[in-house]
Amino acid sequence: MRSTHLIKLFLLLLVLGLPARGAELSVADFDFNGALGSAGARLEKIERNHFKVTLGAAPQHADWSNKLQFKIKRHAKGNALRLDVVFHGGDAYLFNEYFHSWSYDARNWRPVYWQLRSTSSQPGDTLVFPAFTQDVVYVAHQVPMSYEEMVQLIARWRKSPFVRVHEIGRSLGGKAIYRLIITDARRKGAARFASPRWSHYFTNQHPGEHNAQWRMVGMIDWLLSDEGRNYRRAGICHFVLMMSPDSPAQGWYRVGAQGVDMNRSYRAAGSDRSAQAHEAYLCQKDLEQLMASEAPLTTVWSMHTWPGIVEPIGVPGPEVGVRVGQLAELREAIRRHDHRQLIKPLALRKESPAGDTTWSDGPHAQFGITAFLCEGGGDIYTKDDNLYTGTVLMKSIADYYRGSDK
Repeated sequence: MRSTHLIKLFLLLLVLGLPARGAELSVADFDFNGALGSAGARLEKIERNHFKVTLGAAPQHADWSNKLQFKIKRHAKGNALRLDVVFHGGDAYLFNEYFHSWSYDARNWRPVYWQLRSTSSQPGDTLVFPAFTQDVVYVAHQVPMSYEEMVQLIARWRKSPFVRVHEIGRSLGGKAIYRLIITDARRKGAARFASPRWSHYFTNQHPGEHNAQWRMVGMIDWLLSDEGRNYRRAGICHFVLMMSPDSPAQGWYRVGAQGVDMNRSYRAAGSDRSAQAHEAYLCQKDLEQLMASEAPLTTVWSMHTWPGIVEPIGVPGPEVGVRVGQLAELREAIRRHDHRQLIKPLALRKESPAGDTTWSDGPHAQFGITAFLCEGGGDIYTKDDNLYTGTVLMKSIADYYRGSDK
């Protein structure tokens, strides 16, 4: 008789579209060591579907929490998970400052929100997930991007005749640091391929700010589209999607293996292997070689996130107001293209001597070129919207630097 009732219950769940309760989740079902991982995380079970995670700390920074990232390897189906998360190191960078996402395939992500999103990590915070419909689930910070997914994106892009891929060097963990070069060598005057009219450089320093990485993916995809063909002929764009490729697997938010804040790793006096973090030295040395080439950079864009929508802030270089126009024209182009209103008006800022160590100010201090700090976007919850903001920015840059000659 009891078996008959269970069968009826199971059939009712199918009719309602709800997952049937499967095996009970255990600590052994969780993996914090995958492509999207969280170094030092400890898990304990409280009760069915209820677990507590204690986060680990970043290298050399006991008060900087790693981000919560893991994979449920099995038995997720039918279970509605509650995670209580704590970090005992302090409040230097809150583990719950931004949203997280979950996915069945590590490609299509859905946001999940902290219950408190507090101004202190000390009380801890909680994530509550719906009953899962599949056994394998991924959870990670913002709209995440693993190193492996970046490599797959590069493999797709490099099939284009307009893309070259340059390996800058290898991280301490042995992963390649890539720079993509996008331009059209087949434009009129192809012999001038090495000397395009305008040259732009985009990079992400803080490895846990994944929304900024997807922003750059939107820029790249637009440049390689039919709509971007005219600007491919007008200039050249460089992209370094991950300056710290070891970090996604560790959940390191701002640092690499040496514990150096990757956005405080520039050296306006010049790159120095002994004075800089390994990956930062490689990237700055590569940037300096670009500046010494026949196609020196016109602008450097440092791509980041903080709460809210995207917020570009610029320090003008010599071409602004002389050969191209006032930055107000770039501001207007962004406003014109941003139909979803996900980007704040472009603001100007003064160069700061204290910024000589940041990738937003350092290149300006060293070379005098236009520098943009592109912040915000931490409250943009989908991959599509992050890609969209990149498309808007790239369209606007193309409008502003519309083939004027240096």
